[in-house]
Amino acid sequence: MSSKKSTKKNQKNKKKKNSKKWRTILTILVFIGLFAFAGFYIHSYPVADDIKLIATQPKALKKKKTVTKSQIWGYPFAKCYTKKIKYLSGQRYGKTDICRRTYPKKSYFHDGWDFGWSEVGNKAAVLAVHPGTVKKIAYVQGLDYYVWVVSDDGYVEIYQEAFLNRSDISVKVGQKLKLGQKIGRLTDSHLHLGVTKTSKDYITKKGHPYKNYYKDNGTWLNPMTIITTSLGKQAEVKEYNQKADSYNIKATSYNKTLAAKKAKLKAEERKHLYHYVKGFIK
Repeated sequence: MSSKKSTKKNQKNKKKKNSKKWRTILTILVFIGLFAFAGFYIHSYPVADDIKLIATQPKALKKKKTVTKSQIWGYPFAKCYTKKIKYLSGQRYGKTDICRRTYPKKSYFHDGWDFGWSEVGNKAAVLAVHPGTVKKIAYVQGLDYYVWVVSDDGYVEIYQEAFLNRSDISVKVGQKLKLGQKIGRLTDSHLHLGVTKTSKDYITKKGHPYKNYYKDNGTWLNPMTIITTSLGKQAEVKEYNQKADSYNIKATSYNKTLAAKKAKLKAEERKHLYHYVKGFIK
């Protein structure tokens, strides 16, 4: 008799365990269903505008451009920036209509660019066209006092035929010059600006930086071409950076607004989901 009671009791306990097990499984399945529905709900809740908003990406900011030190050149006189000057053939670089040398043969080659005082102003400030260091200041008959500047990027600038007296020159040997810094004042008829690259061929045996001044052999470069190309590049970079600044201000504002809208949308989704789950559980 006791054996039958024991068997019935075991069967009853087994049924309870099975019932509890199925309730647990059913509860898990319900929660899985809830989370699955919640995921579907989250993705299906937003209206068309909100869906479009979620798909929108923040705008990338534009990186600003820079001009390297070797690309920075400028005019030797302030008036060159504001006054349109028509330079005569004899003032320009390269082959001119003026004979520069007769021996050993005639040469019409001009190794630099001349800026006349009638065009840029008598006693006008002579400005550094490129950053560099003053290597030498000396006097040579026919050239008057000249200033020889060597730049870190290998360029050489010669400012000659512009200074009648040493006192007309404001800089000293060894002094580092910035672009546009005053070198002296124009007291002669014109400034002859010569530009070359450092090499064994641009210095005479006497140490003057104007060897081969009558030869068009690639030693000397066109100063005006270098200057105008640089000014064009600087203007291009300046214009681009101004547009980039304007764009970045708008993009930054847009990104902040977008982030705020997305944060608000997520908060609303969580709020609706909370109320939905809470109502379902009840």
